[in-house]
Amino acid sequence: MAHLRPSLSLCLALLASSAGAAPADSFTQAPVVLVDYGVICQTTPEGRREAPETLLGEINLIRQNQDMDVTTRVIPAKAGISFGVKFLLEPGAGAQEMRVVVRHPPMGEQGLERESWFATARDSGPSLNLFSFEYPYELVQGPWSFSLESEGAVLMEQHFTVVPPEAAPGVLAVCFGQDFVS
Repeated sequence: MAHLRPSLSLCLALLASSAGAAPADSFTQAPVVLVDYGVICQTTPEGRREAPETLLGEINLIRQNQDMDVTTRVIPAKAGISFGVKFLLEPGAGAQEMRVVVRHPPMGEQGLERESWFATARDSGPSLNLFSFEYPYELVQGPWSFSLESEGAVLMEQHFTVVPPEAAPGVLAVCFGQDFVS
């Protein structure tokens, strides 16, 4: 019987390595405070600003005080869905410029896998940073992540999985009504 334990451990290690590396865990460290993550069903842009390190070269400006409609890491690849993170800084931290980095499977003709822009984080109110599915080429399924970087350090990382719409019926029901998923 003593031989089973090492063999079982070896089998489990081989099984884990053959399945591919497990995705990294999400984390947050000071001074960032994660308020929420997930889906906002409907956002209305209030303008745009340049963001040269994105596929479109610009980002939508949105109201920062919106709440997530669904807290989830599983995101349906459906036009109209927005998802991401809402965060703020610890009391007394003031305001800081942070780089928001979104990593995703290859997108667009260039096969872009990383997009980024700057956002101001404050201790007096939240910063909401989302990715909105607006164009068919954006609906890439697989692992996505949002990171916050400041002075070369990663202070937050939140992981998501974008799935076919039918694999996230709860989100679709909240965003589009029960009739949509029937």
